[in-house]
Amino acid sequence: MHASNRTLSRILITTMLAAMLPGASTVWGQPKKAENADKPSKTQKLFQDGRKAMLTGDYDAAVKLLKQAADAKDAKTSYRLYLARAYRYSEKAQQAETQLKIILKSAPDHVEAGQLLGQICAERKDWRNAVKILEPLLKYRHDYTTYQLLAEALYNLDEYKKARKYYQEAIKLNAKNAGDHYRLGNIHLAGNSFALAADSYQKALSLNLDSPVLRYKLGSAYFNLRNYFGKISVVTVKAGKVGTISGSWYLIEPQPGKADTFRAAPSNSAIYQIARAIADGIKDRPDIHFLKANIYLNARRYARAYEMFAKIRETIPKEDKALFFFYYSQAAFGIDKYDEYLQLLGEAIKLDKAAYEPTLVEAYLKVAGQYNQAGDFAKYIEFLEKAVTASPQTASLHLNLANAYQEARRYGDAVLQWRLVLDLEPDHPNRTDLLNKIAMYRRMAKPKKPAAKPAKKPAKGATKTT
Repeated sequence: MHASNRTLSRILITTMLAAMLPGASTVWGQPKKAENADKPSKTQKLFQDGRKAMLTGDYDAAVKLLKQAADAKDAKTSYRLYLARAYRYSEKAQQAETQLKIILKSAPDHVEAGQLLGQICAERKDWRNAVKILEPLLKYRHDYTTYQLLAEALYNLDEYKKARKYYQEAIKLNAKNAGDHYRLGNIHLAGNSFALAADSYQKALSLNLDSPVLRYKLGSAYFNLRNYFGKISVVTVKAGKVGTISGSWYLIEPQPGKADTFRAAPSNSAIYQIARAIADGIKDRPDIHFLKANIYLNARRYARAYEMFAKIRETIPKEDKALFFFYYSQAAFGIDKYDEYLQLLGEAIKLDKAAYEPTLVEAYLKVAGQYNQAGDFAKYIEFLEKAVTASPQTASLHLNLANAYQEARRYGDAVLQWRLVLDLEPDHPNRTDLLNKIAMYRRMAKPKKPAAKPAKKPAKGATKTT
């Protein structure tokens, strides 16, 4: 190629490459761009400066700058949203609310504005308005923040069914919020869904949310699942003490014949969680000690339960005393204190007749059964008689008493009770058998001898005849 042609080609290539580079002033002969083309407008500059002031904590300056930007003709919705945030950070919630309502009026689908307004309502515990604002946002976006805020609002309104639904949706989107699991556990516990409650509380614990109240509630869930002591193991604990927590174990009792060795309940049991709640700070609440005694009672550790009930007797509030005495009586029965059992049950009946008087007949029968097993037939009959006196209209009680009289060879008394059975139930399924027994044992009944009449003294002055 001729030298002059090669020079011309190099010039053309250089010119083309220069035009393609960033910041090129000309592109194939087009006029050069104005130097201020990328410079922000006055409104944009106000917004940028206002946002910077907000992010650095100068909220008063931020409000001033962002308000000018939001009120400008070329303002964007985002400018007003930042203004609302600046107002909120400067603790001017009412002004923030005004700005957010302006946004939502023109753009109902502005999720961020709705969420922020919902948060402001929640901060002042205006739960109803929070729900009213947040629920429509679900039409536009299903995200964690909206579900979580809605769940919190409904939870505080005691609308647990809807709150549970929203907490479950929130947890699907973010399973790492321990508070969500805890409150979902509370909802399950209130709804008697004890297994679900225990699961939620355990998840909250696994996310490092721990408190005596959480432990108490978890223990209550386990109690209602009849998981009183869990799977008991034998563990070695140097200088361990019965009734205390050692790591992940509750020490129930010493293992006979082995030093520093205990039978222990695991952490996933009612007794561990209740003991842990007490150890961590709930010491002065009678209800937790009442529950602890009931755990021992339901686990049939009657002697220890009886001791616990006796210890807290004077601390129980008036509204719980009837229930307390009922359970205390069961512990007394478990250690063969039958008279005390009936006396304590009597205390419960005095306090709440409607609830506990119907249990009295069963109590007499339980005591009667214990004496019968022990071979004390006189006491057996005594308590059957008490049961009949407490419920004279119950034919089955008269029948039990009649059979006991028969076995004791008190045939006259047996016949009377059989007759009463037929009086109460003329169509008794064993009517013929009872009639036969009445006929048989009536003949065997020994008639009572009339009392001997005292001899008449002779009249004064009369002579005896021989």
